[in-house]
Amino acid sequence: MKKRCAFFFRIGEFSLINDAVFAGLRARFDDLEWRIVDVEREIVRTNLALRVRATAGAMRRYGNLILANRQPPRDFFSRMPVVIEAVRSWVRSHVDPSGTAMIFQTQSLFDARHPELPHFIYTDHTYLANRRYPQPKPLLPVAEAWRRMERDLYAGARCTFVSSRFAAESLREYYGVPEERVEVVFSGSNVAGGDFGNRKGHVILFVGVDWERKGGPELIEAFREVRAVVPDAGLWIVGCSPVLAEPGVWVRGRLAPERVAECYREADVFCLPSRTDPSASVLAEAASHGLPVVATAVGGNPERVEHGVSGFLCESTELAGRLVQLLNSPELRREFGEAGRKLANERFTWESVCGKMANRMRKEIDL
Repeated sequence: MKKRCAFFFRIGEFSLINDAVFAGLRARFDDLEWRIVDVEREIVRTNLALRVRATAGAMRRYGNLILANRQPPRDFFSRMPVVIEAVRSWVRSHVDPSGTAMIFQTQSLFDARHPELPHFIYTDHTYLANRRYPQPKPLLPVAEAWRRMERDLYAGARCTFVSSRFAAESLREYYGVPEERVEVVFSGSNVAGGDFGNRKGHVILFVGVDWERKGGPELIEAFREVRAVVPDAGLWIVGCSPVLAEPGVWVRGRLAPERVAECYREADVFCLPSRTDPSASVLAEAASHGLPVVATAVGGNPERVEHGVSGFLCESTELAGRLVQLLNSPELRREFGEAGRKLANERFTWESVCGKMANRMRKEIDL
């Protein structure tokens, strides 16, 4: 007898998470034939007219951002009404409800629903969650068609899985989604934890793609103060390449996951002073490598760092003092690192995340 199908929709830079979740769900639903669909590659790129219209629309609406940040227009394709409709049309044309058990999508940037099928979402954010920050930045302008799509997506999902309580609260507060249709499953580590490496005592590690949003400028200001007290302190910047000429700073840029793991193993303190952050997976990655963490108490960060137990949650003005405190105390670093590793291994693994999602999905659709 032919297996029923399950569709897994994804898009863009969520790729490491996509791969982990897809593998985890497929392993738990071996009674289903999984089909993975990349919205950008299989729907947008294969249609030249659609790609041209999406590019033109992105340039009209986000041209200033694209030029200022040197981003490719495709980063904004999912916000275009023409892409929203193209995805819906693809689903209607390619998904046979008689042979399909469900549709699952990561992120809520597009609409992969089918009216006759159970639908599930896993996301680390909502558009309106930005309102919950102490100092929210202006929302990215989007078309009303996109706003309606996102609201309808959450309203129609059997369950929206989220990676933080912070995101869950936004669904209840701003979208009116009942509590029983939201489940916090957290997120796993995209860089496998391992044994401690050659730690020298005075290396601070930052990992992030978005330098400004992740608090990079604030970290540089704090690091100057740190160097005045700990002259041999070093700062490694991974994931982005800001133009800097600072003593003790090493900009390493984008690295392969195994190289990032080496940085985690060899650094001594991890610092992420984010301005906004719904659920930073790098905090769990750092903890899984036994690194004490210094972070700002925004978004989902307090769910990943236990203040005074696995690290410090503080204002950006307190970063330097907390960093010096850890750099000067091997015992405290070890204590925080062990506590953080225990928390990461208990809560922030893809084994745990996918297990929770699979259990809920089987209950919802009686598989």
